[in-house]
Amino acid sequence: MSDVKTRPTLTVIVGSTRPVRIGDQIGEEVTRTLSVAVDAGVRVVDLRELALPSLDEPRPPALGQYVNPHTLQWKGLVDGSDAVVFVTPQYNGGYPGDLKNAIDYLYAEWTGKPVAIVSYGAHGGAQAVDQLTSVLTFMKMDLAPEAVQITVPQDAYGTDWRLTDPAAVIEPVREGLSGLARHLLDRVLVAA
Repeated sequence: MSDVKTRPTLTVIVGSTRPVRIGDQIGEEVTRTLSVAVDAGVRVVDLRELALPSLDEPRPPALGQYVNPHTLQWKGLVDGSDAVVFVTPQYNGGYPGDLKNAIDYLYAEWTGKPVAIVSYGAHGGAQAVDQLTSVLTFMKMDLAPEAVQITVPQDAYGTDWRLTDPAAVIEPVREGLSGLARHLLDRVLVAA
């Protein structure tokens, strides 16, 4: 029997599924920063690529009796994550419905899971953080006490509404992201 300890896995969940978005760019930069900050495997799960339909399980998620292949895939991704960072935009004073749908698909898989929020928007996304905090707390996740809010200046966008320099947008919060990664890894080690 091997005593090899595997590195923890931090999963960055990109919560925007819009056709034109910057969430994937923000998610990639967050992932890069987290990868440098801690000795952990860091991966991205993009909800647009996961393409979960509106919750369609025949039984309530609290029962844990999942039958649909897309639900089982999602469950496996969450179960395989020691900690999660939700990367969310602020849309109309809240966070995206597709992110809420993804959270609602599962139940016990979230309980006690160390999680953190990274929001972004023209003013950082404080309202999205407030709403998402309420849901994550209700779901009994181990939520980091501080979210990282990324203010995206209007001149950061190109004519295609994509970021021209994602690293520059992230730079002002890079240290905060590193601290967030260290906090999550500490929570994972405490739970182990």
